[in-house]
Amino acid sequence: MNPDTAANSPYPANAVGALNRMIILLPRIFIPVFALLFLVLSVAFAVQALMDFVAPIFNGENLMDGLVKGLHTGVVALAVYELAQIVHQEYEQEGKPQNVMSRIRRGVARFGSVVIVALVLESLIMVIKYSQKDLAGYLYYPAAIICSAALLLTALGLFARLTALPVRAARD
Repeated sequence: MNPDTAANSPYPANAVGALNRMIILLPRIFIPVFALLFLVLSVAFAVQALMDFVAPIFNGENLMDGLVKGLHTGVVALAVYELAQIVHQEYEQEGKPQNVMSRIRRGVARFGSVVIVALVLESLIMVIKYSQKDLAGYLYYPAAIICSAALLLTALGLFARLTALPVRAARD
């Protein structure tokens, strides 16, 4: 810190140093906690998906309803697991160079891809569910979800294109 700036600062030098240490320390605590939290949630969703698959067999209920419900919960488990991976890999950057733009591009692309896949799978599950129950009048919900996923995919492609590194012209 510049001595002239320190003399003009309304905060004591030790308070600024403590704030800097806290800013560095908090991510080291919170990033593993959030990654572990998302991992535990994904395992809980996966266990629930297995229970949803198995419950109709033991209870004598409609097997197809259990499969659809289990598949739905499994898709959620997969999305939460991918989020745990993203938090762990993208934000745990000790000893790695800090290239903020490439980290943002990579994180947004990975998370956006997971969300788009989850939306498409959810809409396909809804199509199966509605077609089995003869609820054709409700098929505009999955159609709207597929259109939203297509819009998100287009936006993700536009984001990737606009944030891409500039291509250098070949020298003659």
